[in-house]
Formats: sequence, structure tokens, C-alpha cells
Amino acid sequence: MIFQWSAAHDHDGPAQDAEDEHLALRTRAVVLIVAAFILLQAGNATVMSIMTVFVTETMRIDVIWAGIALGVAAGLEVPVLILIGRLSLRFSSLRLIAAGCLAGIAYYVAMAYVTGPVTLIALQPLNAWCFAAIAGVGLTLFQQMIPRPGLSTGLYSNTRRIGAIVSGPIIALGSKTALGNRGIFLACGLLTVLALVVIAIAARQREPRPTADLAR
Repeated sequence: MIFQWSAAHDHDGPAQDAEDEHLALRTRAVVLIVAAFILLQAGNATVMSIMTVFVTETMRIDVIWAGIALGVAAGLEVPVLILIGRLSLRFSSLRLIAAGCLAGIAYYVAMAYVTGPVTLIALQPLNAWCFAAIAGVGLTLFQQMIPRPGLSTGLYSNTRRIGAIVSGPIIALGSKTALGNRGIFLACGLLTVLALVVIAIAARQREPRPTADLAR
């Protein structure tokens, strides 16, 4: 009991305030964040789908590098998730997701101009950070916004499924640009910028705090 009491008081501060903020988001803000997550999930699904074709047809290198790149990104996600878990004690979920969006934007833009396998692998930490923020913090954010475990988890899972559907048009339209397959990554970057803007707008739409809370 002493440990539980101490742990509860240790978390009083920025992290607890951040959780209260998320719980106080207006309904339209929740809708905006859901839409933003569909865009983020679409970007991630697109990268997973296009990597092999991009490596072989655009970069003109052996297909093994696609597997290495995706494997490095997946391997880095484990320590990144642990790091993000520690950072969540100091920063709100929205800020961590915003940082993930920035990493994603940098990754997509750089991937549009990558030419060799060394640079391809060197960029994967950005990919890992972006995906870890979406996957690791995303579900937590949804549970904070919607205090109903089944609904929040189901809604978050559906953003991934819908994102996978949206990735189809992204690949089709992005590849038709003058940049070819490189245009797909720029399209993902633009969608991530849009998602970041939507999240920023949503973060400003909070429910008024109850009088009792204001009096504390």
C-alpha cells in the first residue's frame, strides 16, 4: 500500500496534467485526431507495401536491402518504445505523437532522395521513431480520450485498417508524379504534415473544466 501511494504521488505533475488534458478534449477534437491517425497509419502502411518495389525498381539495388531496412526499423522500435515509455512521464501523449510526426516527415522527405543502401539504412531510426510513436502512444491517447476500453481500442485498431485501405490510392497517385515511386514518399510526407496540423488544431479544443477542478 505504501508503494502504491508513493507511485501515485510520483506521477502527479506533468504526466498527470497531460492525461487530464486528453480526457477533456471535445468530441470534434476526438474526431479530428481519429482522422489524423488514419493519415498516419496510411503513411506507415504505404512504406511497408512499397519498400521492395522502391529498392529494386527505383534504387536499382538488390531486394535484400528492402528486408534489411524493414528489419532494422522493426528492431529499433523495441528500444524506441521503451524510451518513449520513459518520456511519457515527462511529456504528454500529444507531444510525443507530434515528435513522431516530425520524425516521419523527415524520413519520408529524405527517402524521396535516397540513392544508396547506406543512406537507406541510416534513415531507419526516423522510421522506427515515427511508427513507435503512432503504435506505442496512439493507443494510450485513444484510451485517454475515450474512457471506454472496448470502444477506444476498437477505434484505434480501425484507424490502422482504414489507413491500409487509404494507402492504395496513395501508391497509385504518388507513383504517377514526375518523381515516380519517390513521389509516393513525398505524398506520405504531405499527409503526415496534414496529420500534424490536424492534431495541433484538435489539441486546442478542450472541454471547459468543471468548477470544482478550477477551484483546486
